[in-house]
Amino acid sequence: MFRVIKAFSLQRRSWLMLAVIALLLESFALYMQHMHAVQPCNECIYIRLGVLGIAIAGLIGVLRPRSGILRWGALAVWFLALGWSLFRANLLLNLEHIVREGGEASCARFKGFPEWLPLERWFPDMFEPRAMCGDVSWTFLNQSVTFWIWIALWGMALAAVLTLFAQFQSEHPKTVRL
Repeated sequence: MFRVIKAFSLQRRSWLMLAVIALLLESFALYMQHMHAVQPCNECIYIRLGVLGIAIAGLIGVLRPRSGILRWGALAVWFLALGWSLFRANLLLNLEHIVREGGEASCARFKGFPEWLPLERWFPDMFEPRAMCGDVSWTFLNQSVTFWIWIALWGMALAAVLTLFAQFQSEHPKTVRL
């Protein structure tokens, strides 16, 4: 199994698929925001940034997947962005739970992105927080958007871990001589 995953990780289409999946998640978030008025909170914005990082990891891998440096670099970016996104999604799920139980929860005030990268000013429709953390304005199967992105991110985490372990496999099976 790991040899198959390793062989797949050496192909451009695997990394392109990662980038496309991440961009589909971003598109879903924007669709929910603009078509169903599910406004993003601070943590949502950070999750979006992490998912964008996953797309960038896919694009790095597309450049030259047989190059060990680029492939390992893409894996590193994938793990960093995924870890960031999962951390933020877990935090937001906990805030939603507190609000659902009748408590008050809010996320830290969004301080904006660095001056050299003011994404909330360049792309306000994507990176400007407009809601309070913990508020749930839309559900599917009685679960929030945060829950569904959390599920998608854990699916990506499984793929990332399998891809990482596969990198330690040789590409060709060893032949045994008797």
